[in-house]
Parts: sequence; structure tokens; C-alpha cells
Amino acid sequence: MLDDAGTYERDPQGLIAGLGRSVEDFDRARAAGEALEIPFPGDAVRDVVVCGMGGSAIAGDLIAAGYADRLRRPVQVVRGYTLPGWVGQDTLCLLLSYSGETEETLTCTMDAMDRGALAVGMSSGGKMTGWYAPRGLPVVPVPAGLQPRMALLHLLIPSVVVLGRLGVLPPQEDELAAARGQLAAAVAAYGPGIPTSENPAKQIAIMLHEGLPLIYGAEATAAVALRWKSQINENAKAPAWWGELPEFDHNEIVGFEGMGRLSEIAHVVLLRDPRHHRQVERRFDLTRELIEERVRGVVGVEAEGEGILARMLDLVVLGDHVSLYMALLKGVDPAPVEMIQRLKDRLAVAAYGRTAGG
Repeated sequence: MLDDAGTYERDPQGLIAGLGRSVEDFDRARAAGEALEIPFPGDAVRDVVVCGMGGSAIAGDLIAAGYADRLRRPVQVVRGYTLPGWVGQDTLCLLLSYSGETEETLTCTMDAMDRGALAVGMSSGGKMTGWYAPRGLPVVPVPAGLQPRMALLHLLIPSVVVLGRLGVLPPQEDELAAARGQLAAAVAAYGPGIPTSENPAKQIAIMLHEGLPLIYGAEATAAVALRWKSQINENAKAPAWWGELPEFDHNEIVGFEGMGRLSEIAHVVLLRDPRHHRQVERRFDLTRELIEERVRGVVGVEAEGEGILARMLDLVVLGDHVSLYMALLKGVDPAPVEMIQRLKDRLAVAAYGRTAGG
């Protein structure tokens, strides 16, 4: 089915075709981050918060997880309306909102500017660009017209560039070059033109689409597991869960003893990185041995690429393809997220007596 060209008519907005332009998006995003005029020096930054929701926040998660052992300043991701109390004039607030209208992120933006924090925004428009940019917020422009969750590169890559320029991350030239190369390889390996017999993304989608996906990672791949889970939710309109090792082995693994009828539909995906701590590697192997007989299937995927950014993007692109192929197998259009819009509309009516503007 996934090798039939007619199947892709179920993706009228071309989300899968958009993944094929990932290298172009990478280049554009890198250039935007490099072109930004930052009105403060790196030595002014004591710590960092990355504010965002959904597909915007995941950029912060990937940076915090992937670069954890090389961060030169503390980095915390904020999903919500409230900045931590310690945020002050020497805190860098990365304010990520694809639409520029995400109410949680806009609330943090207002708070950051009120506190005199160092701030950089990233947005395709909305209030962040129309209101806050003219009032002194440097904003990296992001191309409009995308589904927010499909704009990850336009938020992640400028964030890496900006943090590298400010010294929060070590110099990123080699890391970015390796990531670009691996991104091209991943797009070529997982795209719709590669037959199912040779395409891991199609194979995993076929395994997962009628079941309950349980996605697990560790260290850098924990954030990728969250991305997989979220993409399956939004693109395939399906439930999915995620977790991370080694924490999984201290509680959640016991729950597999009581899987009951869920064992008939639960499929586990283990996202591995060749640079995991050796004890984490052992935990992956032993965990698989213990849970394999209690679920319908387990598949292990190991990231490829030189450098952590390259390996994270390899797994991200794989998961994005998996989620979109799952949507096609289910016969659903992957683009709309009607439940989210309905919730926004009801929330706006409750708060303001009118529907949300998007």
C-alpha cells in the first residue's frame, strides 16, 4: 500500500513531500540564525530558558538533552504560562512560537520583557512579530504556511546557531555540517520512493498503525521519543506513549506485569544512540528481554551520524516519516488537528467570549 503512488493522495497538504525538502529548510534556518542581530554579548548570559509548547518546545528539549554534557550555561525548557522565579536580567529567554500567537509563550514573552531579561524570539508572525519585535525583541523569521509541528528545523537550527554564537554551546560549525549530511541521508532512506522492503520507516509504520505505540529513549534520545509520540498523536490521530531509561527501569517496567489485554496491541520502539552510557546500553538489552514476551512486538532503532545533532535528526526524520505513513495506513489526512482547534475555540470563549483566531 505504501508503495502505491495513489496512497499519497491522502496527504493533500503534502506533509510527506515537505520532509523531502528538509535540507533546504535546514540551510534556510541556519542562515536565519546566523543573520540575526543579537543586541547583547554572550558573557551577559548566566542561564537560559526555552519557552514553547508542542512542536516549538521540542526544539528546546532536543538541545537540553542532546547537549547536556556540553552546555556551558544551565538550560531549562518551560511549557506553560510562568517563568521560573530565578529568571532575571542575565537570563536568556528563547521564545519559540511558530504562529506567534501561542498564548502560553506570549505570556512568558511579556514576563521576560517586564523583567528585563535577555530575549530572542522565533516566529512566522502573529503578535510576537507584530507587537513585540517593534518593542525591541529580536525575532528570527520563520516561514509561514507550515503545520507548526512540521517547522521543527526552522526553530531548532536557529536555536543551536544562536546558542553557539552566545557561547552557551561550544562552536557548532562541524556539528551543523554533519547534521546537514545526515539529514540528507535520512530523507533519502525513509522517503516514499523507497520500497517497503528497503524502508525502515514504512516497516515500523506497518507494525505500529493498528497497535498502541510505546516509545522509549534515553539521554539524548529521550527527547526524540517525545517527538515520536507527539507526531503519532497529531499526524496519525492515534494514542501513543513515551518514556525514558533508566527511569523506566525504576517503576514503569513493573507495569508490564499487568499488561493484560494491552499485550495484544502494545508495540515498543527503543530509540538507541551509539554513545549512550554503557550501563544504559545494558539496560536497553535487559529491558527488552524482560518486556518482549509481554507485548506484541519490540523494535530497536539505533541513531546514525557523526555528532549528536546529526544522530538526533536521523531519528527525528525517521519518526516523522513513521507517523505520516501511519496516517496513510489509517486512511486519515495527517494535516488537520481539529481537537486542538476545538479546544482553543472553547478556551477563548471561556476567557474572552469569542473564538480563537488560530
